[in-house]
Amino acid sequence: SFETIAMLASSSHVLVVAPDVPATTVGELIAYAKANPGKLTFGFGLGTPPQILGETLKRITGTNIASIPYRGGAQAITDVLGGRIHMNIGTVATLAPLIRDGKLKALAITSTTRSPDLPDVPTMAESGYPAVTSVSYYGILGPAGLAADVVGKLNRDVNESLKSTELRASMAKLGFEPVSGSPQDFAARLA
Repeated sequence: SFETIAMLASSSHVLVVAPDVPATTVGELIAYAKANPGKLTFGFGLGTPPQILGETLKRITGTNIASIPYRGGAQAITDVLGGRIHMNIGTVATLAPLIRDGKLKALAITSTTRSPDLPDVPTMAESGYPAVTSVSYYGILGPAGLAADVVGKLNRDVNESLKSTELRASMAKLGFEPVSGSPQDFAARLA
């Protein structure tokens, strides 16, 4: 029903723990969780990608980490900062400042490559858990059958705008990494 026009950006999540959790890697977190079943708590916004990522990690590792659902992710972040829960998965844009300030420990990022915002944080795949890889992609679609010359012009204009240093800086503040490419690249990504 749609014509792919252009990709715009991608974003991913980061797994963080409270500073008092005795783990600096995903492997250490899993070992601690297995040695202390039911002691760790994981907070998330109900029905969100972080919930799915956390539940996937728990399932594939066989760990007993208590799931604490919140109406939104912001409440979970407040509680991990306040020491009421131990673990959270959230967007890099939201959590990177808290990580840099030492208020949270970053264990892994869910993208396929390391984040430019957190270059020292390994990916989940590097940490041994490739099934917990997740990247969200954003783009522009048009109605099916949109004229090829219109698609081409829009794609060229979007890709040109993504070269703007100002736009790239604004996107980075929101946790988005610019992604350019052809309509065919975008179609392949969606497929």
